[in-house]
Amino acid sequence: MVAVDTPPGGESVAKRRSPPADRILVAAPAVEAPGPDVAQELERYRVWSAAADERRARLPARAHGPSIALVVVVRSPPLARLGRLVDSVVGQSDDRWLLVAAVVGDTDPVTPCLAAAGARLRTVACAGSQSDAEAMAAAVSTAMDSGADAVLVVGHDDELGPGALTLLAAALADGADVVYGDEDTRADDGLVGGPRLKPDWSPELLLGANYLGRPVALDLGLVRRCGAVRPELVAWEYDLILRATEQAAGIVHIPEVLLHRGPSSRARSLGDAGVDVADPSVVAAALVRRGDPGTVETTGAPGIVHVRRTVPGDPMVSIVVPFRDSAPLLRRCVDSVLRTTGDCRAEVVLVDNGSREPETAALVDRLARLPNVRVLEDAGPFNWARINNAAAATTAGDVLLFLNDDVEARRAGWLRAMLGYAMRPDIGAVGARLVYPTGELQHVGVVLGLGGAAGHVLRGLPGDDPGYLAQAVVTRECTAVTGACLMTRRSCFDDLGGFSEELALDLNDVDYCLRLRHGGLRTVVTPLAELVHDESPTRGSSGNIRSIQAFLERWEGAVRDGDPYLNANLTRLDCSCALRRDDEERRWDEWRAMVATSSGA
Repeated sequence: MVAVDTPPGGESVAKRRSPPADRILVAAPAVEAPGPDVAQELERYRVWSAAADERRARLPARAHGPSIALVVVVRSPPLARLGRLVDSVVGQSDDRWLLVAAVVGDTDPVTPCLAAAGARLRTVACAGSQSDAEAMAAAVSTAMDSGADAVLVVGHDDELGPGALTLLAAALADGADVVYGDEDTRADDGLVGGPRLKPDWSPELLLGANYLGRPVALDLGLVRRCGAVRPELVAWEYDLILRATEQAAGIVHIPEVLLHRGPSSRARSLGDAGVDVADPSVVAAALVRRGDPGTVETTGAPGIVHVRRTVPGDPMVSIVVPFRDSAPLLRRCVDSVLRTTGDCRAEVVLVDNGSREPETAALVDRLARLPNVRVLEDAGPFNWARINNAAAATTAGDVLLFLNDDVEARRAGWLRAMLGYAMRPDIGAVGARLVYPTGELQHVGVVLGLGGAAGHVLRGLPGDDPGYLAQAVVTRECTAVTGACLMTRRSCFDDLGGFSEELALDLNDVDYCLRLRHGGLRTVVTPLAELVHDESPTRGSSGNIRSIQAFLERWEGAVRDGDPYLNANLTRLDCSCALRRDDEERRWDEWRAMVATSSGA
């Protein structure tokens, strides 16, 4: 069943009127655009950032541990900015570092700026005709010969944040060989902006957008094994990150802003969606290197690419659609599915949960005569999990797609796009990008703890908006996807025993994806499959107390731990990706207490 927002935000829960006994929400919410995200709340972000810098500046220096070589290409830099970079390195509380500067062209103008690094400076002279990739390859080679343990790429107008090297080195010391942090930009006037508060490790997202950006500390042994910098590539940094993460034993994200990107670095590297540009040729080479059949497609969003996975063999897809009356919706749904899925071998299984209207009976009689369409009767009390489990047991498909009757497919190719991901052995569930009939975003993944138990990030976003860090337009991992359009391999479904029937109305989809995650399988949402979703116009959108209580009995620890695909510094009070509020934990505790003391029907 569709995961619903049960918001603890707004006014204090304790001051609200008590909800009905069996519901927290009783009607589908209006389609409203989410509030401003963190990048649009710059005054608040700057106050928060300054406080975080001050806190990290008090981190104690390390007595021992890995040393980090910072590598930088210096090419006609603004000298004031280069001086800021060196000062930010020298000013680190951690002193286990080297600065390796590949200076392209005349070294005289930059020598005074670099001199502050003292004995820890290594300079590599490069001809003016050399590319940045060639200069960086020379700098990384020098770093590998220096005895350093790790390497960190910076731009000549970037700045390290206070405590950056201490935190990066601590993660490396704990066994990670790729460590990345958050970042923003700093203008010449010193003001910060453009915050990029990143999710934890998300390999599908990295193929669509170089969300790791900077800073990324790489173990130098790993850099050697993966071939270091390929000087013939323009997108050498993205290529290095892809190859390093392919072979990494441990990838760690530090949710702290550890680097301020300079103006020239941002202009050169970042697309309009706020992520570093993903080079299609580098992504295509990665697929070949990994033995992953697929094609790479450019998109309308600068810097974003799509990977369309090749479907192995000819798997059978069983599409399960429960319904009760609402004949116009059912007709639209089934007709659109049959019209757009001719590129796949599929059957449609319609499950009638007690329809009574003559119009529905006539429609069902017509649909049942179509090839590859079957109709099942299940007139028992509505239990979304039980109905779908029972229907799935009658199907022959290698892959199951659970689809609401209020979903419409408008373009061909969506089913095959989902299937390419669902057939991957390390992926357990796949969801689609769902939009409202008016075009606003309805679903691009479920965030654990958003609005209470779980909710849809960026819901209500204008359809042409890429969303914060391009979340609305790129294939990526997420904790869960909505059961309104959820694809999973039969083997996964059978191994888990299907959906939990204790969660009759709500959160059964989130529970299923969490159980997949517990078993080591990822959940992915892809905008290559876009469908229209009315969102429960016939049943409304409910937050069933018993389902929520049962869900929290199982997963409250995971909810409190936070969702790895939404940065810990972003709010869970609403779907906006705004900066986290100071009282969020208190508000969630109040909501939790309300749920615990409510009685279910």
